[in-house]
Amino acid sequence: METAAPTRMLWYDRPAACWEEALPLGSGSLGMMVHGGTAREVLQLNEESLWSGFPAEWDSPDCAEHLDEMRALLFQRRYREAQELCCRYLVCAGRGSDDPYYGSFQTAGELVIESPEAADCSGYRRSLDLDTGICTVRFGTVRREHLTSQRYQVTASRLEGGSGCYRLSFARENCRVSCRGAELVAAGQNEALDFCTAVQVETDGTVSAGDGALQITGARRLTLWTSTATSYCTDERPEDICRTRLAAARTVGYTAVRAEQAERMREAMGRCTLTLPENPALTALPTDERLARMQAGEEDHGLVRLYFDYGRYLFISSAAGRLPANLQGVWSKDLWTPWTGDYHLNINLQMNYWFVDAVGLEEYGQPLYRYLAFLARHGEKTARVMYRCRGWVAHTLSNPWGFTAPGQDPAWGSFHCGGAWCCRHLYEHYLYTGDLRFLREYWPVIRGSAQFFADFLVRDPGSGYLVTAPSNSPENSYRNPADGEKTAVCAGPTMDTMIVRELFTIALRCGAALGEKDELLEQLPDLLAQLPPTRISAQGGIQEWLENFEEWEPGHRHISQLYGLYPGWEITPDGTPDLAEASRVTLCRRLAHGGGHTGWSRAWIINFYARLLDGASAGEHLRALLARSTQPNLLDTHPPFQIDGNFGATAGILEMLVQSHEGFLRLLPALPPAWPEGTLEGVRVRGGFRLSFRWAAGRVVEGRLFSSLGGPVTLLLNGETVRLETAAGETYPLPVSGRI
Repeated sequence: METAAPTRMLWYDRPAACWEEALPLGSGSLGMMVHGGTAREVLQLNEESLWSGFPAEWDSPDCAEHLDEMRALLFQRRYREAQELCCRYLVCAGRGSDDPYYGSFQTAGELVIESPEAADCSGYRRSLDLDTGICTVRFGTVRREHLTSQRYQVTASRLEGGSGCYRLSFARENCRVSCRGAELVAAGQNEALDFCTAVQVETDGTVSAGDGALQITGARRLTLWTSTATSYCTDERPEDICRTRLAAARTVGYTAVRAEQAERMREAMGRCTLTLPENPALTALPTDERLARMQAGEEDHGLVRLYFDYGRYLFISSAAGRLPANLQGVWSKDLWTPWTGDYHLNINLQMNYWFVDAVGLEEYGQPLYRYLAFLARHGEKTARVMYRCRGWVAHTLSNPWGFTAPGQDPAWGSFHCGGAWCCRHLYEHYLYTGDLRFLREYWPVIRGSAQFFADFLVRDPGSGYLVTAPSNSPENSYRNPADGEKTAVCAGPTMDTMIVRELFTIALRCGAALGEKDELLEQLPDLLAQLPPTRISAQGGIQEWLENFEEWEPGHRHISQLYGLYPGWEITPDGTPDLAEASRVTLCRRLAHGGGHTGWSRAWIINFYARLLDGASAGEHLRALLARSTQPNLLDTHPPFQIDGNFGATAGILEMLVQSHEGFLRLLPALPPAWPEGTLEGVRVRGGFRLSFRWAAGRVVEGRLFSSLGGPVTLLLNGETVRLETAAGETYPLPVSGRI
């Protein structure tokens, strides 16, 4: 199946006017935003562990003493009093993310390159090649290249042309800048960390230092090597780390570093490819102009494909470090990033990783999995101190310091299922890869989460079901039936029940796969039978709370009660048609009241409609995401910038084209009518299969299936159901006629 390789390029005919127009580069640990200025170039830098804050005692010991009282008030329907009590005790010690100890992801600063003599700006072009991860700026006789290196953990910039005169300076608050020889060093400290950015210059010109800057004259070529490091989880001095990295990169040289990084990026980007029909007249336009035309209603399938590629590029660039990609990936211009740039566990961190296995980027999920094991260790103390439960728990948000306590307000911070939701990523990785060694390594994380909920669940005397209490439905509120006031704290919200039901099921399946037998696994089937069923509300939608409360905000950005539709597997059009129709009613109601107004929420909606097998609606909301929640540099905006919208929409595009969560493969399950033809190559599906296919007139016309594990597979293909027996390591043509 031969297809022409599409051009994966963002390009612009002018410099960035603001940070939201700059182009992102990343090595996983390091981030760089290139503005592409002419006389003044700004390279804004980040390092994944550059966080303020510090480890502290976050777990409130008073919570356990009052837990029974909180629950009693909820079960007596005294919701106002229950919430008031939770505000006192179901919170972290201190005030959480507003307090200095919680901290924030921070910018490393800005490297400023001034070359005022570069007056000829003719033929300006600023571009980002997604296949190589190289950003190029050209104008007049000037050519500049910028890249990051995952192998060497440095950034490199090569500048040629122009007058050959430059001034290099560095800007960041609370940072000491010193220059010596051909090196600029910016070092500082915050509450917990030392940090340093070192810049070294290679040039055929003359370098001099003075006034906290480097002056370069007579340079036909200038290469800037930069690295940023912190003291997070190391005893090494950040300055020494930077110099070691820079020395290693400079030893092999710019050309070799460039080639190695380009090949690394090209290989990762090539693992999964999508092509859609492109209009050459639109492809020839700058990216921001293409986006503006699409926002005005013009079709541009090539921009949709570019957005899909961009999502994978951003993920590779921000998820290859020690820590997971955060709310802004690895890019932030602020010392106090919006929402602290942390790890929100009530959807946002999880959304970042929805597609990691499907596009074959398995190793890029490892920082998340390691982080979950780290969280579990901290969450054991939270479970013990705050709830007197075994196992581990993590709530709505967390950070690199191991914060697992509730937030400072139970209206949103008392979501107990953040860690449990993350456990599905461990199980999904196993489903895609069949890696039993991986499953055994992370089995304690899954089991520990299940153990917490086995201890934490309490019987609701009204319904007789086991429920989580107290909790909240992220991050929504209901109208208190007693006084009509806004209330959030509740017992047994639907999302909690869906996640706990899924967690217990995952634990049982993992235990069976590993041959585990213990008291908890024997207990789980009985607990599963006592969880509340998913209910349809009086309005015909999925009921969000245990009771049929009136929503305070019908158009809320979170649509938590549809977790079982996506990313879960509880609700399917074929298996649970009544719940699927109720999910559609829920979506229509949310949207009718202004829902989907944030980028990540709109991305979630794309996935919902794909799971409902509604390609027209899924495609419509993808267009809406591009039209209303996308910056000129194609970064998602909440507003402000959050990267989960990019990642969630990338997952949504895949869900439109192939699904495997039901135990069989659906090809083109939710194909938008506007995409009658195209190809998808190298997509991974559950069961250890890799799939490539081409479609025309809305039907698969050719394709192949590679089986890494062997075993049977069932496909729903062009309306027919086909079963194949496969052997490990073999490739099979797709039976597009319904016959082998």
